[in-house]
Amino acid sequence: MKKTVIVVLTALIVCSALYLTFKREFDQFNPIYEEQYVYAVINEQAKKEGKNEWIRYRYNLIGYTGKGEKKKITFSSSKEQKPEGYVRVLAKGAYTKEWILIEEKKIPENVLNQLRSH
Repeated sequence: MKKTVIVVLTALIVCSALYLTFKREFDQFNPIYEEQYVYAVINEQAKKEGKNEWIRYRYNLIGYTGKGEKKKITFSSSKEQKPEGYVRVLAKGAYTKEWILIEEKKIPENVLNQLRSH
């Protein structure tokens, strides 16, 4: 009985650690999450990753869905993006499927108000 409990707890800990480590990858295939657009303003410095010609710039931002829900988003780019630019991210959970820079006029009014007050 003790061995069974130890094995089950160990498996649970390992599975939890794997999920937390690879959350974005798991969310990509998770059927519970729906894809949704999240709008954000680039108001933080990018984290530089990689070396030499393989440099990527990772952005961790707070954005809002069309319904006004607050979401954390992450995306990366081969070029540093201009500060205060607007971005639309197609997200599924913590996974970013695609992103694009957009103009302010293409952001829903309720989302734009939240971005300005953030």
